Amino acid sequence: MNRFFLILVLLTASGLARADAVVVDISGVDGAMLTNVRAHLGLVRAERLEDVSSWRLRQFADDARGEIREALRPFGYYRPRIEVRLDEPEREGRPWRARIRIEPGQPTRIEQVNIEFQGDGQDDAELLAWRDEWPLPSGSVLRHEAYESAWRELDSLARARGYFEASFRERRVTVDPDRGTAEVRIRFDTGPRYRFGRYEVPESIFAERLMDRLTIIERDEPFTSARLDEQRETLVRTGLFTRVIVEEQRDRADERVDLLYRLEPRPPNSYRITAGVGTDTGARVQLGWQRHYLSSRGNRLDSGLGAQQRNNEYVLRSEYQHPRGSKPSDFLTLGGVLRREQDNFRFNDEDRREAVFDAYSGRREQAELSVGRLQERRPFGFWGARIEERIGLSFLNESFDAFREASFSEENEALLETNPELADFLQTTTNTLALGARWRLHNTSGSGFFAQGQILEARVLAAHESVGSDVSFAQAYLGGRWHQIFGDRHKLLLRGEVGYTDAATETIELGLDDRELTLSITELPERYRFKTGGDRTVRGYGFETLSTNRNGGNHILTASLEYEFRVGQDWTLAAFYDVGNAFNEWNQRKLKRGVGVGFRWYTIIGPIQVDVAQALDDIDQPWRLHFSIGTRLL
Repeated sequence: MNRFFLILVLLTASGLARADAVVVDISGVDGAMLTNVRAHLGLVRAERLEDVSSWRLRQFADDARGEIREALRPFGYYRPRIEVRLDEPEREGRPWRARIRIEPGQPTRIEQVNIEFQGDGQDDAELLAWRDEWPLPSGSVLRHEAYESAWRELDSLARARGYFEASFRERRVTVDPDRGTAEVRIRFDTGPRYRFGRYEVPESIFAERLMDRLTIIERDEPFTSARLDEQRETLVRTGLFTRVIVEEQRDRADERVDLLYRLEPRPPNSYRITAGVGTDTGARVQLGWQRHYLSSRGNRLDSGLGAQQRNNEYVLRSEYQHPRGSKPSDFLTLGGVLRREQDNFRFNDEDRREAVFDAYSGRREQAELSVGRLQERRPFGFWGARIEERIGLSFLNESFDAFREASFSEENEALLETNPELADFLQTTTNTLALGARWRLHNTSGSGFFAQGQILEARVLAAHESVGSDVSFAQAYLGGRWHQIFGDRHKLLLRGEVGYTDAATETIELGLDDRELTLSITELPERYRFKTGGDRTVRGYGFETLSTNRNGGNHILTASLEYEFRVGQDWTLAAFYDVGNAFNEWNQRKLKRGVGVGFRWYTIIGPIQVDVAQALDDIDQPWRLHFSIGTRLL
């Protein structure tokens, strides 16, 4: 016995030489087929071994034909011709070489497709649409991967639409290799379609009426996972909860899906403070307080206080929102704004930068009270962008008083004495009762440099003396911004706005010594006048200098094209072209142009923006620096 074992060991050692490595050459296929063939071949796996016995390599070579046939079937090739040759190394230390040549032959094609639905979903439009988009119609090459993916998609689609008991009564592919044809047969029984039942909110601090309002799913509505996602998002977007979990509870006996809300209310109060600085505004700061719910009904209050260095401007605003109707995004609103600033009544020639006469410094005060309705519209369905709609009535009391400052220069006094009609513009009080509507679409994603999308705003406003307003006017405005990323380094920014006002203007001729100026002043309250020029509008020009003697105009037209290139992780270089103006006469708009380059650094407090711009229509002026950090004033 021991002698036999010794002889066997000697024979094995002498007859089975060891190979240091093997190299596999495959011809005749490429792409995904080649990848799949290599994944199936034992010879390929042997390439990664340090050494392989020669008898094991020959066994791999014998198995190769079956492995290749198996690898080609998912691509519809059932009758390939395969040649496998294993060459021993010419001398010790050289690798073995496996040479494989494949002729896939003609692919198997689909001859017949039979897809049948049974159960409640046999007429379901979504399932029928899936069948219409079946990826392997008659005459196409049989692709098993596409077949597997398609029937799994059907199964997922059915469950997402409430067919929780769905099953395949038949699902098969019959292949005739000799004829090179295949038949696909699927018989899918959807079973009953479940419907939404009741919802339950254990231990809620909010009133049942509010929770009914926040539940957008109707009882007995056919189940869909999209509607369930919409319900979750609706609860999240209320801002009332720090955690939202909506659990499904299926009742097989009644074929219903009840919902269990597990909600964690957020703290009722939140506070915020932001600060910034810019060449247009100087330093600025904002304080905010939001009361997310004043009671169990979900009514809320949002207030803020802002101040900025330029013009010593102060703003206090507050808005109360009261739930209305049965929709979660429908509110009645009551708001107020108080604003005070040091402002100037200016005298500028639109073709020159310097003032013709000294400006009159005065205090401008505004008090505005508004009532209205706020709601959210989704014209493009659940997954589309949301449009915020505000419709309301506002009362504005606005005053400007240059006399109270008692700071007239000698030229101011001389100009007023020579042109006494100016007094009516230096001390004014206007009451305006206006009806208006505003629509805002905010459809963005990402943050920092990678923020992209669209922000569009449209509004209309009108007032008339017959209903108690001191002035009559009608105004329409449309503006928007569009940001688009290309690759991971390029960004294109487009911005534009157009506004038109039907309002009366007054023209006066001023003169002092040898200086003369024709002054056009709109009757619009300053709150509704258009102004442009500066960091965020037409760069290369001073803050609001393109605004009819810097006092604001009836109309506005601006556009901007900007390109950003991301150089580092959070900073970019930019080049831009701006054009626009604000004016009183539409046929005398005289658009101004600016061009420049800039730097952006994206931080947690917002982008730090530095621009150097040249006013193309004031070429005798130096380049202007525009610098901004943080958000705007309230």
